[in-house]
Amino acid sequence: MNPVLNIKKVGFYCWDITNDRFYLDEVCAELFGIPLRQAMQGISIFQMLEKVHLDHRNRVIETALITLKAASFYNQEYAVRRDDGSVSWVRTVGRYLVDEENIPFKRLGTMEEISPPDLRH
Repeated sequence: MNPVLNIKKVGFYCWDITNDRFYLDEVCAELFGIPLRQAMQGISIFQMLEKVHLDHRNRVIETALITLKAASFYNQEYAVRRDDGSVSWVRTVGRYLVDEENIPFKRLGTMEEISPPDLRH
């Protein structure tokens, strides 16, 4: 039986791996509490990871590294802590674009605001 995720918002992102820039649309910027102008100009992976709740950060980093090395599908759920102290739950999925040597240079995907695990049925 699959849990109901109760998706609230869906946004799109692009991670330019070569230049270490995450580009976020309005929904993703809001989920992470990042000013839209800054998000559209691109932020570093470290700025993104700072927003991931400490309890989930190592898992998110580890999964990103594993999927980056394998150029495989990325799929994670984690909590994000905004500067105002509020927390939102996010599901991030993405696919890597690879060059002719099968080296990833971008990841394109979506971020969805979801219900916390304890509120799913």
